[in-house]
Amino acid sequence: MPGEGLSHIHIDGEKLLVIEDVLGMDKARELANAQKIKAFGVLSGLLSRPKPEDIDIVYEEKRYDAFWRVLGTARFEYKRRKAYKVPVDAVVQDVEILGTNFHVLPNSKSFEIEGTEHCIEEYREESIVDAQTGEPGEFSKYLSYLSQQIDTTDALTKDGSFVVALEAKPAFLVRKVVNALIKPIKADNILDEQIGISELALYFVPIYTFEFLWKAKDKRVTVSFDGATGEMRPKANKITQKLRKSFTNDEIFEFGKEVANFVPGGGLAMMVGKKAIELTKKD
Repeated sequence: MPGEGLSHIHIDGEKLLVIEDVLGMDKARELANAQKIKAFGVLSGLLSRPKPEDIDIVYEEKRYDAFWRVLGTARFEYKRRKAYKVPVDAVVQDVEILGTNFHVLPNSKSFEIEGTEHCIEEYREESIVDAQTGEPGEFSKYLSYLSQQIDTTDALTKDGSFVVALEAKPAFLVRKVVNALIKPIKADNILDEQIGISELALYFVPIYTFEFLWKAKDKRVTVSFDGATGEMRPKANKITQKLRKSFTNDEIFEFGKEVANFVPGGGLAMMVGKKAIELTKKD
């Protein structure tokens, strides 16, 4: 709001979203079975190539990987005095503008005129990171996929699916975006300055993983499929850490309402960090 300054950080767009699953377990299992022989390609030579019936699926899982998206904007409106140098011909000694006489500066072939600049600066900052590791990844592609908003993670796990443990703290991500949006301003009079988080969203992506066992060789290979794209993933892995406690949209984003009342800096970091730890700590 105009005139509030940075005493308030507005946070909107708090939501939990699940990307549409285009596979389902049955179709994912069909895709996995079609990859049986190819999955053992580097382990089998021409003389010891397995037959499909030699390979069993000994483990399968559906899980939801997750990523955070934090989108922030900033707007600064201000005025400042500035002297402009106006070049003139060498023969000019004085210039009269609107009844005011300006003397040409010696040896500079110019004169100075002061004015008041009305300025507006606008910025946008986005952070998209793995919700388990806090590292950037190729998640932007999912933003164009169909998604559905959910109120609780129970909507994801009621069929026995897993959700990865959420180690990346939303508090840290908000702080990082806010800090990036705070810019030094050369102003004599600040008319308005606003920083807001327009989206604070946690996206869930369905992933299917299967482990094959080649019984005769006692060899195992794992393959994974992206339930959102239907594609085989270049790197396959089973879930390592599961979310141990379900949460609702209101619980995970409750700290956002408190952040809005604190100035960026130490106070903001302490409040956000404390609340996020309380909400995400494990039993």
